[in-house]
Amino acid sequence: MLLAVVVVLTLCGLWWFSRTQELFCVSVRHGKLLVVRGRVPAGLMSDFRYVVSKPAVARGTLRAVKAEHGARLVVSGDIDEGRAQRLKNCFRLYPISMLRSAPIVGRPTLGQVLGIAWLAWLLDRRG
Repeated sequence: MLLAVVVVLTLCGLWWFSRTQELFCVSVRHGKLLVVRGRVPAGLMSDFRYVVSKPAVARGTLRAVKAEHGARLVVSGDIDEGRAQRLKNCFRLYPISMLRSAPIVGRPTLGQVLGIAWLAWLLDRRG
C-alpha cells in the first residue's frame, strides 16, 4: 500500500513539475484554436489561427515551455513539419516578456481552469 501511495505521489509531482515549465497550451481542432492553459498574446493567436486554418488542421497541440534562453514552442498532433516550422517562426517574434504579460482568458470554462483540453472544448461557449 505504501508503495502505491509513493508511486501516485511521484507521478503527481512529475505532472505538476511539467506544468510549471509551461507558459501556455493551445489546442487545435478542425482549424480552430482554444487556449487551454496560460496566457497568449492576441497577435500570436491571430498568427497561429492563420497558419492552422487553411487547410484546416484536424487536431493538434501548441505548448510554449520555458527554456534556458527564453521559451520554445512544442508542436504535436496532425501538424506537418512545414506548418510546424511556420508556427515556430511566428512564435519567435514574441519575447517571453510579452508572453507573460498577455491578458488572461476572460470567463474561462471549467476545462480551462483545470487545464484539460477535451473538457475545455466540450464546455467552450464560443459555439
